[in-house]
Amino acid sequence: HGMAVDTIQAEDVLLRVDFLNVGQADCALLSTKGHYMVIDGGNNGDADTILSYLEGQGVEKLDAVVGTHPHEDHIGSLDAIINHFDVDAVYMPKIMHTSKTFEDVLDAVANKGLKIKSPDPGDTIDFNGLEIEVLGPQREYKDFNNNSIVLKVNAGETAFLFTGDAEETAEKDILQADYDLQADVLKVGHHGSKTSSYWPFVSKVKPKYALISCGDFSIYKHPNKNVVGSLTHLGAKVLTTHDHGTLTVTTDGKSFDVMTER
Repeated sequence: HGMAVDTIQAEDVLLRVDFLNVGQADCALLSTKGHYMVIDGGNNGDADTILSYLEGQGVEKLDAVVGTHPHEDHIGSLDAIINHFDVDAVYMPKIMHTSKTFEDVLDAVANKGLKIKSPDPGDTIDFNGLEIEVLGPQREYKDFNNNSIVLKVNAGETAFLFTGDAEETAEKDILQADYDLQADVLKVGHHGSKTSSYWPFVSKVKPKYALISCGDFSIYKHPNKNVVGSLTHLGAKVLTTHDHGTLTVTTDGKSFDVMTER
């Protein structure tokens, strides 16, 4: 099954990224040569789904766990993930939240004797030899979404951009910082909401695939039709977890494959 012929042999996989189907929420598993990291952890109710998926992939230890920002649909099950696996590092933005969900994550981090790291733009995170560039947040914003940690993951010639829920304000600031934003795979900001995917920003990214983690359109109105339209106009193939289930991208550093669960 899947969108592409499975041309990349297992032993040649440099990076695999699974965008889990967690409804109106975000959760991605990155794996390279037996090393794993998670970007966002779905809603509170997604813990069993996420833990069984990670175990099914052979995860025992996570090099890093990232909560892009403290909204429940991004950090809901991070406490379960941190409690369940050995974790080397936890990254979250500097902004705090008074929610029980956020407190649960802080407790899990403390239980493991870890400290939350808040990366600065321009920092590089080493993921077992792969370079992850921190592009945002460029500054501290009043709202949670714009404070999202934005990461560009480089695997050879294949690049992935994870934007959390960063909205137009944050996207503009990242644009002005003048990074190389071009990425083959874009995790579309804020579930494809019209508050994100500012045209000058996505046209700089110019993704070949735009992947959207979202729930039922009839309830949430995500993804926004104009956002899908502009991404398609840029030449991107737009796929959503709601329509296709878990989305899996593998790359050998040169070419990449995108596979869909359904």
